[in-house]
Amino acid sequence: MTRAGRKVQVQHVLTGMLIYLAMAVNIPPWAIKAIDKIRRSFLWRGRKEARGGHCLVAWGRVCRPLQLDGLGISSLKELIWALRMRWLWLQKTEPNRPWCSLPIQVPDKARAFFSMVLTSKVGNGANTLFWTDKWIHGQKIADLVPRLFDIIPKKITNRRTVQEALTDRRWIADITGSLSVGVLLDYLHLWNLISDFELLPDIEDKHTFSIAANGTYSAKAAYDGLFIGSVHFGHYERVWKTWASSKCHFFLWLSVLNKCWTTDRLAKRGLDHPEKCPLCDQESETLDHILVSCVFAREFWFRLMCIFRLQNLAPTPSTVSFTGWWEMIDNGSGDMIMKGVNSLIALGAWIIWNHQNRIVFDGISPSVSAALCQAREEQQLWEMAGAKGLSFLAATIRGT
Repeated sequence: MTRAGRKVQVQHVLTGMLIYLAMAVNIPPWAIKAIDKIRRSFLWRGRKEARGGHCLVAWGRVCRPLQLDGLGISSLKELIWALRMRWLWLQKTEPNRPWCSLPIQVPDKARAFFSMVLTSKVGNGANTLFWTDKWIHGQKIADLVPRLFDIIPKKITNRRTVQEALTDRRWIADITGSLSVGVLLDYLHLWNLISDFELLPDIEDKHTFSIAANGTYSAKAAYDGLFIGSVHFGHYERVWKTWASSKCHFFLWLSVLNKCWTTDRLAKRGLDHPEKCPLCDQESETLDHILVSCVFAREFWFRLMCIFRLQNLAPTPSTVSFTGWWEMIDNGSGDMIMKGVNSLIALGAWIIWNHQNRIVFDGISPSVSAALCQAREEQQLWEMAGAKGLSFLAATIRGT
């Protein structure tokens, strides 16, 4: 099984097995660590055990979404948080469920995140917390009058509903402790905020999960929300949205992160390595050299691009970066020609990498013609599998 195939197994089997358990039971950190060890080892080696050298990318990065330079495998900690938020959501939106009055075991950080993204529109106020829910001008009273909130007992702030607090201004009785000038100012500010607020006895409170497009909780929206603020992966569209085989996508992801085993990485770790590039036998080997700088690679790209009359896009002697060259070519238009060009670049990079590996491990001789022949065969298979961009490029050439 390829790494791309093992990725699917890890995400949809090893991770999927835990979903129902994680919704109901607090999985201890040691168990999460042990499960992650199994997932990591199977992804990189296909076995239960793997050493550090087998893992090309740190597990924390692997467990990021694709848009954030990860591999899209779910991070168990964040997944558990997202799943457990379901009970908090149901407690708000369906308070008549029999278990709603029972204490719900939700991690504190997950509970704090849920409180931050939940907004409430008060009707009768029976299911909205007065002090800690976002119900007045989209904010919490705890944030509007923090000094006053600090002197309210926690057992009250965690239970007092808007309905209870506004009935006979019961919220005033919640205030205990010393009244400093700051607390008095907050008290007057809160009085002004809610003095004209009226409850609607016949209308239920309405709650919105603000980070979901439709305003309703889903585990996916909650999980994605836990990564808000992370840096976007600049090559996401080219690596993951270009039509290519799954194993090619995996390779492109590794190549953009410069995590493929090449001579420079072997030398850095003191491992045995060839002194020269096996393709050209002239310069030291790096990933960028193999894919665009090597004379073998430049001839391959030129002849491959000539087939589609795109030779002006082939890398030149001044091209030193594969990702930089691809980024320069990709205009982001998304039309069929550009989709075909992106698929062609993904295909070409994959063929060069495989040809280099066959030279190193199988002892074949470098041959641009053999690599081109393999590329043409792979192109036909990709077209049959649904690479519409490549098919469009080929049809354009035949039509002219």
